[in-house]
Amino acid sequence: MSSQERTESKAESKEKSPFSYNVALRRLVYVAIVGCLFVVTYGSRYGHEGAASFLSIVSVGLMTGGAALLSGGLLGFLFGVPHTRGVDKGQGKDTGSKNDDEQDGNERPPAAKYRPNTSLEEISDWLTKILVGVGLVQIKILPGKLLDLAAYIAKGLGGGDQAQAFALTVLVYFSVCGFVFGFLWARLYLPRWFQEADTIQDLEDKISRLEKRQYADARALAVVDQLINRQADDVAPSEEATEKAIKAASKSVRVQVFGRAEKAAATSRDAEDFQMKVQGAISIFRGLIKGDDENQYHRNHSELSYALRRKKPPDLPEAEKEITKAIDIRNRLGKRGWRHYEFHRARCRIEQVPDYDKKTGAPAFVQEVLNDLRLAYSDGEKWPRWHTPDSSVARWMVANKIDEAALKQP
Repeated sequence: MSSQERTESKAESKEKSPFSYNVALRRLVYVAIVGCLFVVTYGSRYGHEGAASFLSIVSVGLMTGGAALLSGGLLGFLFGVPHTRGVDKGQGKDTGSKNDDEQDGNERPPAAKYRPNTSLEEISDWLTKILVGVGLVQIKILPGKLLDLAAYIAKGLGGGDQAQAFALTVLVYFSVCGFVFGFLWARLYLPRWFQEADTIQDLEDKISRLEKRQYADARALAVVDQLINRQADDVAPSEEATEKAIKAASKSVRVQVFGRAEKAAATSRDAEDFQMKVQGAISIFRGLIKGDDENQYHRNHSELSYALRRKKPPDLPEAEKEITKAIDIRNRLGKRGWRHYEFHRARCRIEQVPDYDKKTGAPAFVQEVLNDLRLAYSDGEKWPRWHTPDSSVARWMVANKIDEAALKQP
């Protein structure tokens, strides 16, 4: 490999190597150490006066440099304190863009959000403005004050003009070094630590929400199992507890709950535990309806209506109300199909009339039922399955002399 190729490979490796914040601060530490060496070198001039004199002068010089270093570092820190991005300090609201986690209201319910404490930022702003303002006003007398301080410190450095000049050099040298160090430290490291602290807090919040969600899901599934699998001597959860548990569950678990309740309500009516399963399914569907704050799921109402009709004795008025709600939601959302809803509503209305299969109904009632049956009949493939000869609808149609031709009318 030629020297030119080696030079190019080294340049490429330097470009690819990650930038280290420690390099700049480490070099400033080296600069401070060099300043300390100069102080020791200056003190060696008085070595012939004895070790006590040497140590005294070096101690004063090092302490002066250290004090200047710390003072400059504090000033640099105040100027370098990072500001929180996207937070309205006046109202404590996050003005930045929302992240992906905050967009799913169902999976992540709103939790208490605390904005970071910005007192350090405000103090930093106040002090820097005060210092700059005072410095601009008193700029004429600052050199004189600095010379007076150097003359005072020079007494501990052996006295004389040379000691005063060295004291002034130590003050300026270590102050500038400390200012740059404090500014870079605050500018490079504090934002990373703040972000790490916020990240840890966000992770803890997410874990806490996840644990609460898992507990709520497990609680909802346990309540559902208790309702649809309970024995005759078991105490069923109250309707209020059922609604609360299902409403707190996640969307995916509500889908599972709906499937279990639907399956339980469709159990054979000859089964011994049929009525208990139906009653449990009714409580579950009501809990699902309570959890549907936006009223978007029509099947919750339709399945509740079916279950209300299946129980003994059937609650036909309530079943009619629920299927009507299902029809309204379906129509509002523009859903196609689901014509069994109209057939079921007509069936619920018919079965509420005593001796419906033996006498003719009132004209207004007949027309109302007929309108539903015509909509159900428009679903030609499924109509024969719904309209069996022994169904209440078929017997009612015979009693009211309604034939297939009447159903074909718009």
